[in-house]
Amino acid sequence: MVVWCLVSIWGCASAAVQPDPQEQSAIVFAQKVLTEMSQGLEKLRASLGTTIQDKGTYRIFTAHFFPRNVTIDNMMQNFTHFCTQIGGTMVQSVCQASTEEVQQVKFLVRIENHSPKNKAFMRMQVTVYEPVGAPSEEFLRVIQPYR
Repeated sequence: MVVWCLVSIWGCASAAVQPDPQEQSAIVFAQKVLTEMSQGLEKLRASLGTTIQDKGTYRIFTAHFFPRNVTIDNMMQNFTHFCTQIGGTMVQSVCQASTEEVQQVKFLVRIENHSPKNKAFMRMQVTVYEPVGAPSEEFLRVIQPYR
């Protein structure tokens, strides 16, 4: 059954996604989370419905996600685990570096419920803000409303 889940686009969704031990990018991890937490044809949609914008000193990943049996809490637990793995601490939706690196933000993740009022299906918008190198003043200003 596990092999079937791994190779099939119909596959099985997992609520917990293990980050690669060497991975440092929250955007790469977000792509992995969306793919592994998807099932059925959503596996294809998850990779096609994403955008990455390069803003010079930071990048923004945006995706619409239509999960089944996945909650916002499940998603945030995965990002919290990833934050811990890269040496940070999750404070609300912000992964902050250790105390030696005061005010260092590793990434910010926003997960919003965009489900229709009739709740026929679940729709989430996942947005990850990630600095390129040390967080710039511009990056910190952009994420300020979400902290």
